[in-house]
Amino acid sequence: MDTILAENMKRLREKYNLTQEIVAVSLGVPDLVVYRWEAGREYPDKRMIKKIAEFYEISVDELLENKVEVIPEAPVSESLPENCKMCGGELVFNHLAGTCKCANCGKTKSITELYPGYVKYAPITKALNKANLILNNRTTLASADEAKLLFKQAAEECSKFNDEVSSELAKFCNDGLATVKQFEIYCRGKHFFKNKSYKSALVELEKVKGYRDADEMIARCKGSRGSKN
Repeated sequence: MDTILAENMKRLREKYNLTQEIVAVSLGVPDLVVYRWEAGREYPDKRMIKKIAEFYEISVDELLENKVEVIPEAPVSESLPENCKMCGGELVFNHLAGTCKCANCGKTKSITELYPGYVKYAPITKALNKANLILNNRTTLASADEAKLLFKQAAEECSKFNDEVSSELAKFCNDGLATVKQFEIYCRGKHFFKNKSYKSALVELEKVKGYRDADEMIARCKGSRGSKN
């Protein structure tokens, strides 16, 4: 394999602080394939070479013929455009969703379309979104533990970066961990409620008044006559 292509692929990936796994997911290939490309053991086909060049926003000729000069990457917050290319309206970024929306025309785009290096935050947003999905759709203590682990993993990933985006995502991690505490109490209360242990249910649910349907269960517990643990 052409050593220039192999070297360029590795240098570009490292420039954006990406793992081989993230690049593989973005290009739709197995992790091992990216490793073999960078090691010079395999050569991507023409279609994939074009896709790689588009991913890093360079020409195919630059990718194949010249040794890429890696200039230190600017912080993401400085690299992202501020205005919509279509109408000039201000772009509003949703870093948790990985999207941006024009405040004027309403057009929405993936942030990675505007800035390929943003894909490095994918493991963080994936963990955060999965954790929030759990909190919104499950009611077991086991699911609370799973969500807590995901928020902690996301926070650990955030600590690897020192920029505005990672700081914003870290806030989601902290807020999520605080919500998990409420969620755990709620799950215990709901468990007692389902088993008609109304006194025990009240002890827990009173701690999380206003959370989901806690108030409704509290009222039903108080309205139950002769309920015993």
